[in-house]
Amino acid sequence: MYGVVSEIARGGTSTVYLGRHIATGERVAIKTLDAFYVGHSEMVHRLLAEHELARRARHPGLLEILCADQTRNGIPYLVMEYLDGESLGALVSRSPPPRAALLAIGAQIASAVAALHAGGVVHCDLKPDNVLVLHAPGPGGWPRVKVIDYGVARLADELPRSDGAVVGTPAFMAPEQWHGAPTAKSDVYALGCMLYELVTRVPVFSGALPQLMTAHCARLPERPSLRCHDLESELDLLIVCMLAKDPERRPAMAEIAATLAALAPVTAELGRAGIASLPPAVPRPQPAAHRTRDSFGDVPSGLALRLGGHG
Repeated sequence: MYGVVSEIARGGTSTVYLGRHIATGERVAIKTLDAFYVGHSEMVHRLLAEHELARRARHPGLLEILCADQTRNGIPYLVMEYLDGESLGALVSRSPPPRAALLAIGAQIASAVAALHAGGVVHCDLKPDNVLVLHAPGPGGWPRVKVIDYGVARLADELPRSDGAVVGTPAFMAPEQWHGAPTAKSDVYALGCMLYELVTRVPVFSGALPQLMTAHCARLPERPSLRCHDLESELDLLIVCMLAKDPERRPAMAEIAATLAALAPVTAELGRAGIASLPPAVPRPQPAAHRTRDSFGDVPSGLALRLGGHG
């Protein structure tokens, strides 16, 4: 059983809380669907389905979801591993890491998503805000990351939605995703958009929604090396291939992971110490001293209970 301590983050349809296991004191993250959406059966199904999708792949770079259930008041929730870090988007906006660190991060993202693909799952929403950079570095001082948020993930063999709805984040969506038919190669395109923006500091395409759709579906992007003149030729070519309009011309995630992992230490030779420590993270606000696992503050009605049924 778990108790809620405090709110960590709030998204468009859900809220994440810091929780603790009642018996062991282990910290967890508890994601709940906001009360407004509890009556929407598809939204409830989507949240609970994240657990089943996450169980299809195990990888150090993938968020682990421990269980999924509903409170007595019918609020669906997920219990996830607690991660101490900040989003890649926040990190880059605050103080961009050296390129070698970005390559190491990209290699880990590709490796983690390759494991998802091997489990038959397409993430469908890769973007900097869905990658968490952990505060504690990995072996050799390299940054460690976790790919999070399976809210719009789907099975690779799942049929396109019958209502024609398009889901994802427009700045990172592949042409086929705009047409409601994402595949594993759509994740490759999204990671290509991420790498492009990380190394050039500008998005592949920008503009309002109609212009973004037209650009991603029909326009060729400017080569990243034209915006970043000291870009390694191997990385330039890799990003261009990842952004191919034809999904079949994009490389597989495992190949991308291997290429980035090989490039990272070479790039790091201009200063290994520069990648050994990322810029210090902004301290996470700590819960007030009087807040305990029995002090729920503004937690939605129905969550101010022990979340039970899972030991």
